[in-house]
Amino acid sequence: MEINLKLFMKFKRYLPEGSDDGKAKLILDDGSTFLDLLHTIGMPAQEDKIIVINGISHKQGETVNQLVLNHHDTVAIFPPIAGG
Repeated sequence: MEINLKLFMKFKRYLPEGSDDGKAKLILDDGSTFLDLLHTIGMPAQEDKIIVINGISHKQGETVNQLVLNHHDTVAIFPPIAGG
């Protein structure tokens, strides 16, 4: 299955070689989870991040790690944002 991946700021370093503008299309096995995606790109699961899958924000942790991805899902990962 094909996943649309968008990584922002410091996370762009995890994009596959040849990616453009923070975006990449990845091929994953059917039934792959969000955690499988992280392993594929080499991003540590425990690294603080904001996760948005198909426009829906997910809290970091086991629930999102076990979420099964689907063909053409869009996964966006942002570094934590602080403000005041």
